[in-house]
Amino acid sequence: MYHTKKIGVFISHIFGFYQQSVCQGIIDKSLEYGYTTEFFTTMDGEDLGSYGIGERSILQIPNYQGLDGIILASETYPSKELKKQIISTLKTKCTCPIIEISSREPHFPAVSIENNSTAGELTEHLILEHGYKRICYLGCSQDPFFSGQREQYYRDALKKHGRSVSSHDIYSSAYNSDAVAAALEFFEKKGKPDAVVCYNDRMALYFMRAAISSGYQIPQDIAITGCDDTADGRNATPTLTTVTFPCYELGTTAFEELLQLIQGKSVSAMTMIHARPVIANSCGCKSLPEINPVFFAHTLNKRIMKLEESIFNSMNMSAAAQHISDIDDGVELLEKYVHTIEHCKEFYLCLYSDWDCVSRHILEITETEESADSLSSDTILLKLAIKDGKRLPECSFKKTSLLPEYLYKNSDSAYIYTPLFFENKAFGYIALAYENNRIDYHFRLVHWLMDINQMLQGICETKRIDLLVRRLENIYMRDALTGLYNKHGYHHSEEILLNHAKSEGLSLTCFIFDLDGLKQINDNFGHSEGDFALQVMGHALENAIGENDICARFSGDEFYLLTCGYTDESAEEVIANIQKYLDNYNRLSTKKYNISVSGGYASAMPDSNFYSENIQELFSKADTNMYETKKKKHVQS
Repeated sequence: MYHTKKIGVFISHIFGFYQQSVCQGIIDKSLEYGYTTEFFTTMDGEDLGSYGIGERSILQIPNYQGLDGIILASETYPSKELKKQIISTLKTKCTCPIIEISSREPHFPAVSIENNSTAGELTEHLILEHGYKRICYLGCSQDPFFSGQREQYYRDALKKHGRSVSSHDIYSSAYNSDAVAAALEFFEKKGKPDAVVCYNDRMALYFMRAAISSGYQIPQDIAITGCDDTADGRNATPTLTTVTFPCYELGTTAFEELLQLIQGKSVSAMTMIHARPVIANSCGCKSLPEINPVFFAHTLNKRIMKLEESIFNSMNMSAAAQHISDIDDGVELLEKYVHTIEHCKEFYLCLYSDWDCVSRHILEITETEESADSLSSDTILLKLAIKDGKRLPECSFKKTSLLPEYLYKNSDSAYIYTPLFFENKAFGYIALAYENNRIDYHFRLVHWLMDINQMLQGICETKRIDLLVRRLENIYMRDALTGLYNKHGYHHSEEILLNHAKSEGLSLTCFIFDLDGLKQINDNFGHSEGDFALQVMGHALENAIGENDICARFSGDEFYLLTCGYTDESAEEVIANIQKYLDNYNRLSTKKYNISVSGGYASAMPDSNFYSENIQELFSKADTNMYETKKKKHVQS
């Protein structure tokens, strides 16, 4: 059943374990209270150059007025600039309650995990349960804030039990094998440590590897503890003593605090979720059995295989997208790959009405006007919709909703929205929903979405280049003054018309028209008026000829017309229609001169031996006939 009550969640890097656990907690708890959830996610902070600046287009996706509350997972944003823009937007556009998941300088009532004091608890465990004398601390130079807090709790625990910290008991390292090996060497300058409290599981496993490589046994020679309870730590040998990372509980608590605000109740400025030690084997305890590494190795192999498969899929999709120049072809390609997204229940490609518009600068250069039948700016195009494995029809809908209303019927899906962009250009967004609302968003989808962005940008570039090429061709093939073909344009089209006449057994008719008195107009009224008269003549010709006829002005005051299928009667009618157009113009014109033309034509039935040279002979005959007409006008005048 569809719930009309909605909350929005801003979160970055949703493919991470922490993020997915938090999101799952929010989804489960919100459904319990009759709410659905919309997640707005980005991949900011990665070193993608100018490409990544489009991440801020996430801010134009939500319908802020349609949300009953918002949760901001601010600490998931590596980009301080994007986080700042999100916070500013929420403060200015939102009237609904907001809860922030953050432990540092939150801007709204916040919820956070307190898992720093556990470094002190683990230190006490090493002292009280195992009697270790020299306990060192291995911190993280890449996260000095939290590392510093955990170090302080470690220091406090030692002090509480009358232990002092020597100059070689604390080391801060980067995440790599050489750096952690240097930490072990640093500790060894004062002798072998009995135990090492590490900043987190990742650092602990690096240190475990360095210690074992140096000939130590864990925990017999050196006991080790971590923090954050990762799968790698649980499957290490020995299993890692660590600290819980209650991310799911963080999500459920964030929603519960938000619900309090929605109901008009007050909440604490900061609500803490407390982590707990997980005692395993690396500290010297035997509280957990060792896990057979075969199972974890199998899991890792499957993960590697999936990653390799996704890389090849991305390569294939990227290669195929290189040839896509039309959005309909792009959607057909995209549909093939949507079905490879594991456990994806719903997939929607939503494009803004102006997603493929070209810049005003290009429109001016190419003398192109925006399409009059384009969608309005408050409309979104649902270009690809796949639900439960079936493709739904395209449609457009108003921006007041992120998806067409009919999709929400009888649905409790939590949707993940990801922006589509290339640099500053926002194309729209992707909406995803998973089976049973169990988030299964993998890192490989990031590659896939970038392929979509590249494809959309390629389509836009093709449109822009086509406009420029057509304009260049127009400049090359058209007379700048009248818009008729010039010599290049005429010769390009002549053979096509000649072959058509031959294959269909049609006659060819060549016309030549000469603007009467152009020199007198130039001399008496100026060359701009002469140019104007030539333009009027060009309009008269365009008005009188058929769609497939070739009309050209090479230079001066002569106009060339090549047609097929004309009889003498229809040829005379063309001349008459041109004269009629000019007569009507002269009656309505306020100019101090009239515009008139003299014309002549010649016809032939082309056979297989009829070529361009023969057409030139026809034009010569038409030219002779035109001058005969001009002489008669002169005698009559």
